[in-house]
Amino acid sequence: MSQVKPFTETAVRQYPKVELHCHLDGSISLAALRKMAAVTGATLPADDADLRQLVTAPLDTVSLIDYLKRFQVVTDLMQTPEQLRIAGYDMVQTAAEDGIIYLETRFAPAIFTEKGLSIKEALAATLEGLHEGTKHFGIPVNAIVCAMRDRPVDECIEVFQTAAEFADQGVVGLDFAGDEFNHPALELSEAVKAGLATGLPFTLHAGEAGPVDNVAVSLTMGAKRIGHGVHMSGFPATIQQAKRAGATIEMCPTSNVQTKAVDGYENFPLSEFLSAGLKVTINTDDRTVSNVTLTDEFVTLHEKFGLNWSLMEQLTLNAIDGAFIDDAAKAKLREKVHAASEATA
Repeated sequence: MSQVKPFTETAVRQYPKVELHCHLDGSISLAALRKMAAVTGATLPADDADLRQLVTAPLDTVSLIDYLKRFQVVTDLMQTPEQLRIAGYDMVQTAAEDGIIYLETRFAPAIFTEKGLSIKEALAATLEGLHEGTKHFGIPVNAIVCAMRDRPVDECIEVFQTAAEFADQGVVGLDFAGDEFNHPALELSEAVKAGLATGLPFTLHAGEAGPVDNVAVSLTMGAKRIGHGVHMSGFPATIQQAKRAGATIEMCPTSNVQTKAVDGYENFPLSEFLSAGLKVTINTDDRTVSNVTLTDEFVTLHEKFGLNWSLMEQLTLNAIDGAFIDDAAKAKLREKVHAASEATA
């Protein structure tokens, strides 16, 4: 009788993983940040430890707003086409090193326009970097384009309509990111309608910094996926609404502990959501800001919740099911996961 493969960090890294919720500007490696700074002659701390401290949130971050402050240093370096190409390429490289076989990264192109780029130019340059990375590392990476909750509705609509022009170039979905607490889901409805009119599907951040109501409203507005959603915990009616909608839940454990979306790993509602039959997936949210890989997330869940190979397979298949790609692409990913799972048994 064969023995079950030990659930080690190395084995988890080698397992084919899929990630659906990963912000580009929160996930750029320190080496790439230095390359991006060199493009414009920007100054960064010479020591990597100092740079990491600047762009990484501690586990005892006060709130989502405090967490989001770490992005400013990075987005200041994402204002030229060359910088955006470096960022996109780096995203694919770090995914490859983490054993990821498919990734959807998300970003808000309007943030990259402070030095004169148009939304379209910012989008095009970022996608070029992603495609170059895919060509080099062989990992398909698609983009989810975000509008920001605190920006004018006209800009949000422009972002979504421009994103749709790149639907055949790797843009597969739309999202709203930013300050959920002060900008609830209902405020976004006009822009969401305009986004849905393009034919692209939505995933929406909801139930992270804001209450469960935002999840219910996001589902009602037509979101296919929910980013975070942890505040559904203890609200069975909304959990059932998400289940009926067939919504995929993009959970991000470390980030949620940092932003105080949950009070410690022990209160992370993974078991509750799985028991309710929700289509849960595991994600990093922000690799650099949270100083975490998808491998790290699974190892932590193994230590805290006893997650095993069988559950890891289920969570990975959930991510494939929820991905904004066609059935043929999903079938190829499933084959890789099934083959790897057989090797762990």
